[in-house]
Amino acid sequence: MSETPIVVVGAGLQGLCSALALVERGEPVRVIERREGPALETSYANAGMLTPSQPDPWNSPGVGKHLLQSLGRNDSAMLLRVRALPSLLGWGLRFLRNSSPSRHRRATRNVFALAQYSLGATAALRESLGLEYEASTLGTLKLFRDRKAFETSLGIVKRLAEAGLVFRALDADGLVAAEPMLAPVYGDFFAGLHFPGDECGDAHLFCQALAAQLEARGVRVETGVEVKSLRCHSGHVQGLELADGVVEAERVVVAAGCWSHALVRSAGLRLPVRPAKGYSLTVEARHLPERPALAVLDDHLHIAVVPLGTRLRIAGTAEFAGMDPRIRAPRVQNLVDHFLRIYPELAAELDLRAGTTWAGLRPMSADGLPLIGETAIRGLYLNTGHGQLGWTLAVGSGQVLADLVIGNPPGVEPNPYLASRAL
Repeated sequence: MSETPIVVVGAGLQGLCSALALVERGEPVRVIERREGPALETSYANAGMLTPSQPDPWNSPGVGKHLLQSLGRNDSAMLLRVRALPSLLGWGLRFLRNSSPSRHRRATRNVFALAQYSLGATAALRESLGLEYEASTLGTLKLFRDRKAFETSLGIVKRLAEAGLVFRALDADGLVAAEPMLAPVYGDFFAGLHFPGDECGDAHLFCQALAAQLEARGVRVETGVEVKSLRCHSGHVQGLELADGVVEAERVVVAAGCWSHALVRSAGLRLPVRPAKGYSLTVEARHLPERPALAVLDDHLHIAVVPLGTRLRIAGTAEFAGMDPRIRAPRVQNLVDHFLRIYPELAAELDLRAGTTWAGLRPMSADGLPLIGETAIRGLYLNTGHGQLGWTLAVGSGQVLADLVIGNPPGVEPNPYLASRAL
């Protein structure tokens, strides 16, 4: 163990999970966050789902055609903004190259392995530390509106079942039995899949709990500190250049989501990660006599409705718009319109206009796998690129990162996720 603290840049899910895993392995740690508190960017109001059942990357075969058709269409689940094209050219070619059937299947298997490992690690951490974050372990219900989509997904799920995924196939009657609040739209769905191993929970509350755990162990979680660049010399990291000073460090973990790209570029590295904006709308449902118990995914509409305590979170969409955090009203309206198609009677009892809207930038890697571990620069580590599965993969990724830093064999084969494959 070195006496010089490892500096972790980023106090979202990946940064805090990395920091805690390092502390648990006896390493001194210092966390630096540019925002005024932990988890105020991508980890703030994501869908809240931990879903090993959904490991397939978004660059599925045929995604290129879908993206071109989405240009400028606010009603498209996956939207490509024209002005973002220049920043996506090189990355986009790699994204499309990895959308071949064989590469997509391989990436799906590898994401699933990390997701299963991470879910177990999350449960163990929750129980050992008594973490409270409105967790639910009832699973996910995925809805299908036609036979073809159901059978395609069922084929993927059956392959994953060979690696340990547990699922139940349900007809329309089974869907309503699993989630009675779907009864008003009984005729709209062909079938569904229930994944009892999935979980959900508030990622922001989880991060706040982790930050409290770190501070109780003497770890400095410094907020409102902006890192301008990395300091490197002769292939080794030497520290960080801040807006108002310098931090010396022999080991640095960059876990800053989409902002990781600019940081590692200051060290001469090109990170194959780009932002994909997602939206959510969170509404209070405390007053309702009954609320949905299960997290629901609509395969056709590409949105999720997730119970978080007394609230419901409606989340979805992917918008390639560069580093643009703006909340666009048409995209939020899409969520509202889709929610009406899943829970029309429930929607009539909720004040959706009073809900809290949010948008966050998911860090999407070009090959659908996170980038974890040391880069070509000695002492410079990454933990980013988790895309839409940041919450699902967070605890496991942090533990893999920490084991790689100290030279221990990780609890899951790390080779598919190593940052060195790209940097």
